[in-house]
Amino acid sequence: MALFKIPEFKKNIYFWHITEGESELIKNLNLPNSFKLKFQKIKSIQKKKQHLAVHKILRSIKIDLNSLYYDENGRPLLKNGDYISISHSYNYCGVITDHKKVGLDIEKLRPKILDVSSKFLSKSEGLLIEKNIKNLTKVWTVKESLFKAFGQSGISFKNNIIINEINSEFTSGKATIQFEKKIEEYDIEITNFSQYICSVVSKIN
Repeated sequence: MALFKIPEFKKNIYFWHITEGESELIKNLNLPNSFKLKFQKIKSIQKKKQHLAVHKILRSIKIDLNSLYYDENGRPLLKNGDYISISHSYNYCGVITDHKKVGLDIEKLRPKILDVSSKFLSKSEGLLIEKNIKNLTKVWTVKESLFKAFGQSGISFKNNIIINEINSEFTSGKATIQFEKKIEEYDIEITNFSQYICSVVSKIN
């Protein structure tokens, strides 16, 4: 499958729908030995294909693997100072880059979200939405995106990450992260395609 974009998003976000096999995905990638060693340790065929699809995206948007590194919290960053966020779920992968903090998350709609929502949904957020699979998945993807953008471990999704406002269609809104005397505010964009929800957050100022 070729690279594609979702027009609803204002940001430059690139996606890959995985329809290929592993041998087709790895063709012409010219991956460094360091990646190949890590790749060989991955047991799941699906996870192998997800990793390869991400590198297909990076190659397509001309991001050199040597310019990508990970900080002490495991957050990917670019050596030119830009931010990057990566997500994959089942047969979809996505990558976003920007000059300010951004986060991206893709999740497949699954009923089990109903059983775990109490672990990440605050009381105030429960008043904003109808608690169904779609809306709860949106909340989860927003919070996962915010966690990635903020870049620190130890954060409570329920207590430290709060969605303050959403529009009537629950396709945009604003959120705040408050953790260890640091406060950051973010814009939210959400869309759905096929059986997936995708959320993107971007730091305000």
